[in-house]
Amino acid sequence: MLALVDADILVFRIGFTTEDIDEGLMRARMRESVNKILESVQATEFKMFLTADDDPTAFRKRIYPEYKANRVQPRPKLYNEIREHLQSHYDAEVCHGIEADDALGITQTQYLGQNKSIIVSIDKDLHQIAGLHYNFVKDVESIVEPFEGLKYFYTQLLTGDSSDNIKGVWKCGPVKAAKILEGAETEQEMFQRVRDTYLNDDEMLLNGRVLWIWKQPNNDWIHRFNALK
Repeated sequence: MLALVDADILVFRIGFTTEDIDEGLMRARMRESVNKILESVQATEFKMFLTADDDPTAFRKRIYPEYKANRVQPRPKLYNEIREHLQSHYDAEVCHGIEADDALGITQTQYLGQNKSIIVSIDKDLHQIAGLHYNFVKDVESIVEPFEGLKYFYTQLLTGDSSDNIKGVWKCGPVKAAKILEGAETEQEMFQRVRDTYLNDDEMLLNGRVLWIWKQPNNDWIHRFNALK
């Protein structure tokens, strides 16, 4: 099994538990956490992905400058040291232009249907990606079917994502979104229902491009939007 690890999450999970200790203990806690993850999913190999820091080529920030602008949480004290450790000791790949989530989605999709990879994260956005998933905080393994992943994306498109500063349809929460998508059996049907609810193609397209987690290289949602409309 290939474990695909969301290293962005590890930076903050380990970082905020090592605020008042030295780097040596931070490395020990990282080693303990990684070993526990790999043992839990019975991984024979792993890949880690980090989002590039303050990346001027970042796709989402380029098309939507307000992306994640509402996040004011300070970084962990050992933020830089943890990132450097993940790269030097675990060969974490730094993703430029796209985020770690996209790299996880692209890599997982390559193995879709083979049960050879598993995404390790607690990030809800990755529920868009079909295949095996492991929440290492709750110690829960699950599987996302392809249509289920698409439905999750269209639900996000309706509700928006406040944690990333993405607005959806006005006053459309999870309950209303579920009613809108209820009974839809194809992506085309979900797309049209969401489009009819938005009544604004430009707004829908922008939100979709920012929310969509890539499944192949250059997987900008604008191509899917144009094909479906």
